[in-house]
This record gives sequence, C-alpha cells and structure tokens, in this order.
Amino acid sequence: MKRYLMYKSIMKYLTDKDLSLNAKGFLSMILFNDEINALDLSKYCSDDIETIKGTMLELRIMKYVKYDPETNMLIAGPKKYDEWDESILEDIHNKANKDKEGR
Repeated sequence: MKRYLMYKSIMKYLTDKDLSLNAKGFLSMILFNDEINALDLSKYCSDDIETIKGTMLELRIMKYVKYDPETNMLIAGPKKYDEWDESILEDIHNKANKDKEGR
C-alpha cells in the first residue's frame, strides 16, 4: 500500500477514535472541497438525509463543526474548535465572508 504524507493537524480528526467512519468521511469532504455545501452533500453520496444530519450532529457534538453567528454559517476545521488558534479562526472567517459575499 502506498503511503501518503498528511499534515498533523489534518490527521488529528482521522485518528480520533470517538468519531465514526461516516463523520471522518463527511469532514474530509468538507475540508478538502471548499465548494461543497454541507446541506447539498446528498448529491455526492448515497446516504439518506437522516444519516447526513446524524453525522453533522456527531461532528457538532465532538466540536469539529461550529455555528458562527457572525457569518450565519457552520464552520469546520481539521481539529476540535476549542483547539483552534487565531490564525485558523482568521482564515475560516475570511473564507466564510468571501463565500457569503460571492453568493
């Protein structure tokens, strides 16, 4: 099997034993494809909407996805949001504001 190098911060959620495989796959899709809206994810997978909602709830409970009242959007990161530093938060807000303006 071929080995792939990944940033340690990205591997953090991949090695989280408390996350289900669905949650890890869902978060990977969101983090690696900025253009995918989490609510439109059903177009890209065979799971039903209830499974997608359950997975999103799991990610919110485990603190990988957070509601940002400033941008009125859900934001996701490569590690739990209570571990985000200022540079990650600034980058996420910049992307969220750019997406919001582009709509």
